[in-house]
Amino acid sequence: MRGFKLALCFGIFLLMSSCYSIRFQVDNGQWEPADTEREDAYAGYNVHTLDTVVSRKLTTGDHYFNISDCPSGALHTVEYRSSFGGILLNAITFGRKKKVKIKYVCIKENSM
Repeated sequence: MRGFKLALCFGIFLLMSSCYSIRFQVDNGQWEPADTEREDAYAGYNVHTLDTVVSRKLTTGDHYFNISDCPSGALHTVEYRSSFGGILLNAITFGRKKKVKIKYVCIKENSM
């Protein structure tokens, strides 16, 4: 019974610590506005979402995401989110695949 409780506590700790989000934001430049009624940190921002699985092989080098739908060519905010499912997929495939969700906001044209 004690081993079960210990395993359960470890499992809950693993679930809670494996979901994380990292946000990068620039100070200069005006974000691209949007007429949405969001209630989160992105209220008033035109948010683009990229939900993908990153695949890595031993024979390939660095991987880059080409974001071509920003007319200004610059990013204002980028948020990288990883969940328990993404980390579990990464563990099962021995680091070859990872599921990530990326949110980004472009800089408004002619604002820099």
